[in-house]
Amino acid sequence: MVTQTRRNITVFAVAAGVLFVFLYLIVLYTKTMTPVEVGGLAPDIQTKELSGESFSLQSLRGKPVLLNFFTPWCQPCIEETPDLKAFAEKYRNDIHVVMIDRGDGVGLVERYVTQYRLPASVVVLLDENNKWSGPYGVTGQPETFFITADGKVVSHLLGPLTESQMLTYAKAAGMNVEERGRTP
Repeated sequence: MVTQTRRNITVFAVAAGVLFVFLYLIVLYTKTMTPVEVGGLAPDIQTKELSGESFSLQSLRGKPVLLNFFTPWCQPCIEETPDLKAFAEKYRNDIHVVMIDRGDGVGLVERYVTQYRLPASVVVLLDENNKWSGPYGVTGQPETFFITADGKVVSHLLGPLTESQMLTYAKAAGMNVEERGRTP
């Protein structure tokens, strides 16, 4: 009888321990897999730039950020590229423009950057395992986020944007400039 009682207590303790671990893993998974929402703090992206340099999104604090998820073979991304390039050139001192490839590898990304002559002010990131799409809730491309100087996501946009749309959203993210290129 005592042996049966001990066995029952042991089984109950093991079952309670397994349940606790299972619930802990569910909570942990939910926290790490819940994508950022507009109004939330942008997850810190830590990866490599195309140049091989280490990158951290948090290091860009102090200026707004346009964060663009893309692939070099995506037709809407290619259609958006001239506007993104023009925006990056025009406002390079006022906003960080960061493009993050969704797992295509160095060769394809280098060809894209060269072919479309992206300015040096554009930071191009490699996400070889498409690790950063999840925390941002990215399901396609292009998808663009505008982030304030203190790291808050103010917009998440699906599909290609025009230069004027980029300007509008950048101003909403706190970019404070007058439009350039217009004659008085």
